[in-house]
Amino acid sequence: MSRVRFGSSKSGENSAPPVVTAMVVHQPGPWFDEVLQSLSNQDYSALSHVFFLTSQVVNAKADTAKSQLLMKKIKAVLPESIVRIVEGNPGFGALINETQRIVEGDQGLFCVMHDDVLLQPSTISQLVHEMIVSNASVVGPKLVQWDNPTILKSVGLLIDRCGEVDPLIEINERDQEQHDSVKDVFFISSACMLIRADTFRELDGFCREISFFGEDLEFCWRAHLSGARVIVAPSAVVRHREMFTQRAPELSRDALSARHRVRTVTTLTWRLELPLVWLQMLVTSVIETIFGVFSGNFRGSLANLRATVSVFVDFAYVWSRRREVRKVRRVPASDISKMQVRGSARITKFIRHRRALESSSIASAAKSQKLWRQSSTREAGFALLVIFSLIIIGSRGIILNGSRTVGEFLPFEGGANTAGSLMKMFRSGWWSSGFGEAAANPTGLGILALGGFFVFGNLALLETLMIVGSLFVGFFGMWRLCGSLYNTRARLVGATVYVSLPISYDAIARGRFSALLIVAALPWVFDLLRRAGGLQPNERIDGLTNSLLPNSEKSTDVGISRLTQLISALVLILGLVAAFAPAMLVITFIGVILWCVASVFGGTSVRTIGTMLSVGIVGVFGSLFINLPWSMHFVSSKWWQLLTSDQSIGDRNLGLVALAGLDFGNITGGTLVLASYFCVACSLLVANSWRFVWALRSSFLVVGGLLLAVLDDQGLLPFQMPEPVIILSLVACGLALASATCASVFSETSAKKTSDWRRSVGLLVPVAMSVAILPTLLSVVDGRWHQPEATVSQLFAQMPDNPADGNYRTLFVGDNELLPISTNAVTNKVSYGVSDDGPVNIVSHWAPQRTAMNALADHALTALVNRQTVRIGRLMSPLAIRYIVVPLGDQPSQSSRLLIDSLSNQIDLRRLYFAQDLVIFENSAWLPIVSLLDEESAVASEKVGESALIVRELRSMRPMFVDDQSVSNKTVSDSFDGGTVHLAVPFNKNWQLTVDSARLSPRVAFGASTAFDAPIKGVAKLSFRTSKLRDLYLLVQAFIWFGLLILAANFSRFRRQVRSVTGESVRLVADDSQKILKLDRLPK
Repeated sequence: MSRVRFGSSKSGENSAPPVVTAMVVHQPGPWFDEVLQSLSNQDYSALSHVFFLTSQVVNAKADTAKSQLLMKKIKAVLPESIVRIVEGNPGFGALINETQRIVEGDQGLFCVMHDDVLLQPSTISQLVHEMIVSNASVVGPKLVQWDNPTILKSVGLLIDRCGEVDPLIEINERDQEQHDSVKDVFFISSACMLIRADTFRELDGFCREISFFGEDLEFCWRAHLSGARVIVAPSAVVRHREMFTQRAPELSRDALSARHRVRTVTTLTWRLELPLVWLQMLVTSVIETIFGVFSGNFRGSLANLRATVSVFVDFAYVWSRRREVRKVRRVPASDISKMQVRGSARITKFIRHRRALESSSIASAAKSQKLWRQSSTREAGFALLVIFSLIIIGSRGIILNGSRTVGEFLPFEGGANTAGSLMKMFRSGWWSSGFGEAAANPTGLGILALGGFFVFGNLALLETLMIVGSLFVGFFGMWRLCGSLYNTRARLVGATVYVSLPISYDAIARGRFSALLIVAALPWVFDLLRRAGGLQPNERIDGLTNSLLPNSEKSTDVGISRLTQLISALVLILGLVAAFAPAMLVITFIGVILWCVASVFGGTSVRTIGTMLSVGIVGVFGSLFINLPWSMHFVSSKWWQLLTSDQSIGDRNLGLVALAGLDFGNITGGTLVLASYFCVACSLLVANSWRFVWALRSSFLVVGGLLLAVLDDQGLLPFQMPEPVIILSLVACGLALASATCASVFSETSAKKTSDWRRSVGLLVPVAMSVAILPTLLSVVDGRWHQPEATVSQLFAQMPDNPADGNYRTLFVGDNELLPISTNAVTNKVSYGVSDDGPVNIVSHWAPQRTAMNALADHALTALVNRQTVRIGRLMSPLAIRYIVVPLGDQPSQSSRLLIDSLSNQIDLRRLYFAQDLVIFENSAWLPIVSLLDEESAVASEKVGESALIVRELRSMRPMFVDDQSVSNKTVSDSFDGGTVHLAVPFNKNWQLTVDSARLSPRVAFGASTAFDAPIKGVAKLSFRTSKLRDLYLLVQAFIWFGLLILAANFSRFRRQVRSVTGESVRLVADDSQKILKLDRLPK
């Protein structure tokens, strides 16, 4: 290896200390010729040069072709220089440290340089002179702009104790010799830094773990700790381009600078001051992040906060690094504190920044566009504050007092529900909702139980968070999706329009829990599809017309690990929502098809479309997989009806205007939403280049979703669809995307100060959006988004809760959308659902629908609807149905009126309550859920068919096991003198009745339910034996969910962060094979 040797010259032969420049060269531009020439023109005689050339890594191998050409260029100007070509770009500090191996001795000086600095002929001489005169160890020049040398870039830098930099100059400050005195500074930029060789070796060079951004601060801080002096010599002037980030776009300057700053502070601060300093960094980072939303510097502020918190991840590194630095600590901590800025450098920078904004020197076009982006970010912050405030104000009644029980909004805490009881129910092998079934419980119960643990058992709080939080989830989902338009204002417009459309608030008003969750999750699905396809803008120009091509979207390659992460996230989102709303899978499949078809017309590559389609399909089926074994519930001849969750409604005849306006009668001025469709047409007209593809996607979602909703509304489809509000979630996504596309186009024309017809049309778009969101703004006053004052559940108070005459069930029957629990279809107009006594709660959101007892109920209700029986009470005796509730709503349908007439004609029913919106009947022939049958009823229970129920009324001698628990969780025991115990649940051999120590096996009763013949007397106890494999299934399911969470959250980035602390090694791939350059041969 060729070397430069210090200290080998004869005394007096060369009095000037030898200087070796060390420069890292990374993909330089044409300006590099001037850099080389400036080095060649230096008037300092004892000067030699070392260059480190980075290379590109292609297929895990270094491509040195360009580096070889660059080496020849260097040799042509500086033939005696030493050039090293290295694999990739291991970092500035790591390469500069290699100088210690290339150069021998410690009697000279190192001049560390970037590859984009232009030295004056006397720069090295001035730096060496000032180092000798001032007895300094580190000296830096005055840095000025490359293109305009009258503008200062750096005259040394100070820091506060949190490591925040005070640059000592204002932005774009002119050089009027006001900073031309030699002065001590805390650190100088590594763009050009003269260092004593012995100091550099003592400190072991730059920190190995800092690749880019921050190596100069860390080195100079250690130099101060060792007692060295750091000064700036303004007589030495260097022009600096400072464009490394443009040549290395893969590096995140904000993140790296923040991380390295925090690591430097935590490794070099005095140990007794460190806790307080870290706390100060945390508090200021949090405050800065909050203000960053409104100041336009949110990303930089967030990077500081993440870096501060990541100290715990870097703890091992900080500990070992502090031990290494301990060797060079010679200066007391108090002396270091005196060198630092008192107070906060952030405030000082803020004041200088505000002054610079008022300066006329920043009025160039590039700066104007930058200020435009900062302004848009600041406006977005204030807009977010207003939007979130309106959502909270509009939801104040729900936040303070909880949601009313309307529609599917069933109370989470109803009855004996707790987080523990929900988990116990989830683990059980008996699905207790409805009539019950020996099957896996819904995954949603487990999710609610876990959520209850996170909110310390407050299930009411969890319910409120899920309802109100869904509004925010939908907002941020659309914000992320609109990020594809690369414009803050476009993101704000799209997210604002989405959260302002009345579809979510109508779902809250009518209690459509499934629809609310789907509306919140759908933008996230499309965003993951977009990311999986690697969709990026690409403004291609037509060479003939010199105009943007209409279809010019490009797709970047998405690696396997990234694709795995996105698929995992999609499966988790779909699985989570489908656990509560299975229709999510149907609407996602339709949305994926519309998205991909629009992409075909937009010119997206076939490979990208195939990827997005595959990801969508994998997400749908993957969500079913992670919901196993409960999702086996959908393996049925009626699987489509079970998925759509809308089994009985055919033609609703809401009309095109109501559907297009997302108006279901609960929002004032719903027809004003029609103004938002102007944005769809406008986006197709004004969007060009890659934005036109997004306009197509939004229009396909709007037209496709609206067409399906209209056809379903008129009953013209050969299959059932989810309820209209769920279908129209596609329309809402399309409207928001179209609005964001328009905003993106108009923001660009405004930033470029261009005036064309697009800008004129753009004046109408804000008007249309303002009109469209007006109905939601008017609804804010209500405080509950127009939830009804009186609800069905409030009328249940007159029904006995855990009565002495036995536990019972309530049958809800009528229009599907009016029933508060999971339903079965009797006809296309009539559905029914069943719940146990006591308050209706979230457990009834799910129910098995294919049991033998469901078949009995289907048969009885079909006979009722067709007016074929007057003994509906006797037919339902084995089902333990005591009350029949018929919700009518504000405008009772014809089918509901006919149903009331049929029920009124039943001999064994009596009308208990009658109102305009609700009718309740009581069954006089009911049996308790667990009862001791008389002798004749016991004999009848052995028969199958309607005759066994119609011939005579079944009678119960007395109820048994009466408590507030579900039938599978009975904790009470009961004594009896023997007989037949009837259990109104579908038969399963795992039911067990224990009388004293005797275990009795069950038999089928009435062809569907369960009975125990107990010829002995004693103390009885009822239980259901859950297979031990159930816990194994749940353990596997939990493992799958946790694994997907790890993949989706990409926790491996923390592992990479820990690994990155070690730094990269330098691998030499080529050198110039130069002979050893000795000191006595240096040019004079």
